[in-house]
Amino acid sequence: MVILEIFLIIMVLILFAVEIAAIFLPVLPDSVFFWAAVILYRLIKTDISYSPYFWTGAILVTLVIFMADYLANAYFIKKRGGSNRTIMAAVVGMIVGTIFLGPLGFIIGPFVLIFIAEYWQSRNKRNSFKLAVSSIFAFVASTASRLGMQIFLMIWFFIEIY
Repeated sequence: MVILEIFLIIMVLILFAVEIAAIFLPVLPDSVFFWAAVILYRLIKTDISYSPYFWTGAILVTLVIFMADYLANAYFIKKRGGSNRTIMAAVVGMIVGTIFLGPLGFIIGPFVLIFIAEYWQSRNKRNSFKLAVSSIFAFVASTASRLGMQIFLMIWFFIEIY
């Protein structure tokens, strides 16, 4: 039984490590590995039950994590005077950039598409460049916030099980 518990903790730690990697590698989905660890632990360790506070908090934080990229991009772009069209260019840039350029595409895609969209609208290279640079700040801000939230959830998980 002790061997099973050690194996289970190792599996949870591996899933948590992959979750942290997923924050920095946009090709991997956010929060999936955290939830896999939570569910795996609960399925194998049937005598444990998570509190309603944990379930509610974890679900809410997961929703915020999913929104972090979009909200960070929207905030930084709006702060620099960008339009809703620019925000959509950032979202499309994240998706297309990641598909064609892998993890670097998550930064390069929004940068390029924001620059093109803003330049198309305003014909102002300086302002278009500022907005494109804002997408990099958005990426850094959302990555830092997602990392903080995931670490919070992981610590809370261990507090719940012990």
